[in-house]
Amino acid sequence: MKKILLCFLVLSMLISCFAMVGCQNENDTPEETESEELIIETGEGNAELTLPSNLNYGGEEFNILIYNTMVDEFGDAEIDKPDSVQEALFNRDSYIQEQLGLVFNYSKMNGQFADRNTFANTVRMSVQGDSKAWDLIGTYSMVAPALTLNNVLVDMRTLDNVDFTRAWYPKFMLDAGTINNKTYFATGDASTNVLYAMQGVAFNATVAEARGIHEDDLYQMVYDGEWTLETMFSLCEELGTELGGDGVWDANDFYPIITSNDGCLDSFYFSSGLTLINEDEDGKLTISSDVLSEKVLSIYAMVYDAKQTYKSFINSSNEKAIMEEKCIFSISPMWNFRGHWADSKERFRVLPFPKYDEGSTSEYQTFLSMWHTQYCIPNDIDDYERSGAVFEYLGYTSYNNVTPVIFEETMKLRYSENEDCAKMFDIMRNGCTYGVASLYYMSCTPGTYYDAHSMFRNAVIGNTTGWVSHYETKYKSGLEYVTGLLNDFYK
Repeated sequence: MKKILLCFLVLSMLISCFAMVGCQNENDTPEETESEELIIETGEGNAELTLPSNLNYGGEEFNILIYNTMVDEFGDAEIDKPDSVQEALFNRDSYIQEQLGLVFNYSKMNGQFADRNTFANTVRMSVQGDSKAWDLIGTYSMVAPALTLNNVLVDMRTLDNVDFTRAWYPKFMLDAGTINNKTYFATGDASTNVLYAMQGVAFNATVAEARGIHEDDLYQMVYDGEWTLETMFSLCEELGTELGGDGVWDANDFYPIITSNDGCLDSFYFSSGLTLINEDEDGKLTISSDVLSEKVLSIYAMVYDAKQTYKSFINSSNEKAIMEEKCIFSISPMWNFRGHWADSKERFRVLPFPKYDEGSTSEYQTFLSMWHTQYCIPNDIDDYERSGAVFEYLGYTSYNNVTPVIFEETMKLRYSENEDCAKMFDIMRNGCTYGVASLYYMSCTPGTYYDAHSMFRNAVIGNTTGWVSHYETKYKSGLEYVTGLLNDFYK
């Protein structure tokens, strides 16, 4: 890999657009400031940038809409003391603007789960009104699929400036967003929060050691392929549960294992290799046989028994329980290291989500939380290829300069107490998984249907005893509807 040193000056007419809200005032007075040097590794094979080297848009403005993400997606020049990730984002954005001859203007809207419909409707009405307001849009994961079905997005596979064979488009995410070889939204290294959305099993090493569970033994189980659901629950059973004497299970009691939030219960289904919707070789979607398989019945029986028999409070939705020594294991998204646990004096460790059994594939699978970003291009703008070029550059520059800061310098160093813990992050990242049903389940399911994506989660929360009737009475019709709707749209 040959290193090329790229030095450039950034005019202050760019600085106002680095704020995450509003658009640039054309009357701002330019004032020169010098950016830090940015080093780019020239790629080889699928890590090489394939855009024309002379691509330049002569100082045109480029408008980006982003929702209120939990981790910043773009640089912000107004932050007084930016951390290393924010600095990397600022330098990335400056570099792309310099290379393409563009001026980025950022707008930000509420668009997390509770505001997803408002965000989607705002974009839909804008595009259908031919307003040409935004050239690139970053949305909460379930918003882009809804916009797709509203026919307001560009199929990125029709663009010359987007090359989905490149390394900055993870195959597992690309497959989830692609149906019948059409891709209306995508993510990967362009987004900062995909890695933070990984769900693993965090643990409090101090509390574990005091109760006879040795950190090194846990890591060795992972290396030996013995870190399974049965192993994890057996450890929890040996630990037992300590209730406070009031006879009520609550956050004041000690539980061997909890979930940081209810959405982490989804990992039991998807990280075990189960799917809801599959695509055949002709691009047609079908309901997976996994939903009524012996495997899902076995997994659900283990989880149900863990909750009912030896009282693992696995749907407590308490992000801070691990800080308060109320548990040893916490099934959690990795964002908690940056968010809820950031101020803790205790340093926590992490394990990949366990396998179904030792006979499963050697790769541990890591499911992603829903609150990651998907990028899309609205179809009311005049130059699709320009937007494609920016998205490609976001992925390329992030792959080289942002992801290493997030993953290597932050997760594997700052969040890891030792080499083994750092390796756990590698194992998790290498096994990331996602599915088409996870993206579309709420975007196209009418209120009369239950969303199938959450059926495992809801069964655990509701203490359901009959899995087959649970599926057939509440989720089957909705899953059939979603599958048929997508087949009609994508055929």
